[in-house]
Amino acid sequence: MNQKTIIFLQARMGSTRLPEKVMMEIEKKPIVELIHERLSNIKNIDKIILVTSENKRDEKIVEFGKKKKWDVFQGNEENLLDRFFCASKKFPSDNIIRVNADCPLVDFNLINQGLEIFSNNDYDMLSTDRIRTFPHGFDFEIFKTSALQESWREMKEKYEEDEFYNSFISPVKNLLDNSKFKNFDFVGKEELSHIRLTLDFIEDYNLIKKIYEKFYKENPKFSMNDILEFLDSNPELLRINEKHIQFKKKS
Repeated sequence: MNQKTIIFLQARMGSTRLPEKVMMEIEKKPIVELIHERLSNIKNIDKIILVTSENKRDEKIVEFGKKKKWDVFQGNEENLLDRFFCASKKFPSDNIIRVNADCPLVDFNLINQGLEIFSNNDYDMLSTDRIRTFPHGFDFEIFKTSALQESWREMKEKYEEDEFYNSFISPVKNLLDNSKFKNFDFVGKEELSHIRLTLDFIEDYNLIKKIYEKFYKENPKFSMNDILEFLDSNPELLRINEKHIQFKKKS
């Protein structure tokens, strides 16, 4: 029986390090649109949902998404688990792929590979999170909607009502940490986690912009391997954001 799989593209405007970064432009398009384009190449997907918050500052993303005729969901700003839970109720599915809008170079080829593994096995979750081998910025998770909803119920029982809705709670941490959920660690053939291709600082933007300028016009479906070959031939580019390599953020 075919299962329904949707993508939650998690985005917000309120970054303190690089405000409104998802609407910064590369090749005359906002970054969130470039990510949406890349995700549209994933096979056997029913919908891509732009999942953002109810905060007023995120209205700019919401308006843009609606103008593009995308599916959009607004939910709890702090509690991402609750935001995802509510989105999963509005957009029912069997499985969810989560991608963060901090990842403008996300590789749909990797997600296709992960989705094939996930579809052929009885896992609750497949992720790149626990054992990181891919460059930082190629992160994603695939999980059963039923597992997400069970995780939401578990976490809600651990908090007082107000504390639960007003606390930062990751949508995936309990799924990753709780042994009751059957996890698969999706890893690459090489250890490449020292390469930083995510978007948190202006230096990250400058590097990502150079990569898009190299490939996008002639090959908008450029892959992680294309990027790695380009960086291998131009190693000086990695110096653009090297001072942020050790930076880690909440997921």
